[in-house]
Amino acid sequence: MLVSIVIPAFNEAKYLPKTLEAAHKARAVLGQAGWASEVVVCDNNSTDGTASVARANGARVVFEPFNQIAASRHAAGRAARGDWLVFVDADTQVSPILFREMMRAMARDDCLGGGCPVRFDSGPWLARQTVVAWNTIGRVMRWAAGSFLFCRAAAFRDLGGFSQDWFAAEEVEYCIRLNRLGQRLAKRMVILNEPVISSGRKVRALFSWQNLVHGLEAVATLGDTLKQRDNCKYWYDPVR
Repeated sequence: MLVSIVIPAFNEAKYLPKTLEAAHKARAVLGQAGWASEVVVCDNNSTDGTASVARANGARVVFEPFNQIAASRHAAGRAARGDWLVFVDADTQVSPILFREMMRAMARDDCLGGGCPVRFDSGPWLARQTVVAWNTIGRVMRWAAGSFLFCRAAAFRDLGGFSQDWFAAEEVEYCIRLNRLGQRLAKRMVILNEPVISSGRKVRALFSWQNLVHGLEAVATLGDTLKQRDNCKYWYDPVR
């Protein structure tokens, strides 16, 4: 068994060291079970030291020139060699406990992929609680947050990876297709119990009036506005 931890990264030199340190600690439990693993970082046309930081911290680096989260996830997944792909955001820390739970899911024949709850490490308390709504929706709908999503590599290839029509919420669209594939294959998405810890910068940045308006527009248009880069400026701000 080979498991690939794949990390999309745009100007993430500040956050990658802790993310990769946590990933290496977590992947140690894979080795204890006799499973091989690798870490692949996609440098998404960064203007900082993302690529050199990733290499210095034990990751294999691939490059994607088109500045888009979906394209970066897709490039990293395409370059990965694993039987399973584990997508982790560049500002998110996984744990050995989470990986042990993930391994138990992967060992089941009926598991196609999955995700887990998200917690933020900082930010205004009230704003941080809004993730409870996402965690609940994700568990009911079997949608994984982009912070942590795992799937069989064969399923990734069958689906053609992440759609580059989307500049945000590409993981939701991907999970919808994964769930449909699971129905055809008699397999399912599994939402784990152990959370990942993601950066509170998401809370601080996203909870602006402008971004809240964009969020309401996305709901009203069933996500259509997220196919336009101008409505997703936070994710593409060069200052990370």
